[in-house]
Amino acid sequence: MMRTPLLIAASWLVALPLQANPLQDLRDTLGRLSGHTPIKALVQLKSEGRSSDGDETETNTGLASVQLEDGPQGLRLSYPQAALTRAAQEDAARATNPKAPAPTATGLRGLGFSEVRELSRAAENLRRDLANAVFKAERSEPWQGQPARVLVFDVPQVKKDKYVKKYESTLEVWLGADGTPLASRARQRLEGSAFVVISFEMQNTEEQVFAVVGERLVATQRITTNSGSGAGQKGSGRREFTLQPQS
Repeated sequence: MMRTPLLIAASWLVALPLQANPLQDLRDTLGRLSGHTPIKALVQLKSEGRSSDGDETETNTGLASVQLEDGPQGLRLSYPQAALTRAAQEDAARATNPKAPAPTATGLRGLGFSEVRELSRAAENLRRDLANAVFKAERSEPWQGQPARVLVFDVPQVKKDKYVKKYESTLEVWLGADGTPLASRARQRLEGSAFVVISFEMQNTEEQVFAVVGERLVATQRITTNSGSGAGQKGSGRREFTLQPQS
């Protein structure tokens, strides 16, 4: 009995293994690492912002720490009384001198619920980043001396803005041999114009280092940098978050 070319092709397709889906594999891994293993940690923020309007440059720094507890009962933040006292004093000084330094007050404002949650629940945060991502490429690249592979994604603009004329966003995720995320790097760049004569551009980069605590993926370090210009003004900033698990 002769087999038609169509039947032969069908048998080949059945014999071939299914193609791996790196994006879905990563999402599945993040699902397994979204557990609520209890964790206690010290979270610190160091920040620096710089803005200029051409004639004058202003710098604003921040430095503060909070205690974190996260588990099945929820997320709790503890702000040390000494830090709260210093922040109140700095805010009082700025009431009379807007340029007075206020590193503690600035740092504590940057250590809110959203920022800290994204560190202690890194799998949830990374899954949100991947919600609209499109797999682009894969490459081998060691991470801190250990073998790793990097998944590269394009992240399209979800909410369109009529003033944005050019938008680029990519996400890279370093994975260990078992598929566990080791680090990530997100880059975003946009250019645009408003009211014909006003043009602007912005660049943002976010780098993270991950660790696994029980069934939970945490970000032990996150560094964000940004810069932008438009309407005769320029600005840049850097924020470094660190999470140190405690017993």
